[in-house]
Amino acid sequence: MAKTEEVLTQLATRIPKELHRRLKTYCVTHDIAVMHFVVEAIEEELVHWQYRTVTSKAHAGDGHHGNGEELPHSS
Repeated sequence: MAKTEEVLTQLATRIPKELHRRLKTYCVTHDIAVMHFVVEAIEEELVHWQYRTVTSKAHAGDGHHGNGEELPHSS
């Protein structure tokens, strides 16, 4: 979660109504603020994205994709 001394900015986005309902239900059920949930979800996804990016770059020269598939060999 954002540190208390961090400056916050507003994020406005449109999401499907059903997804918003599910988000609110989850947050109420788990006693968590929607803002906290969204911040944590974004942070978690960015960590995974950074890991995938680093892993892909590490494998770029070895003939493999980051997902374990071999790259096609040029003739």
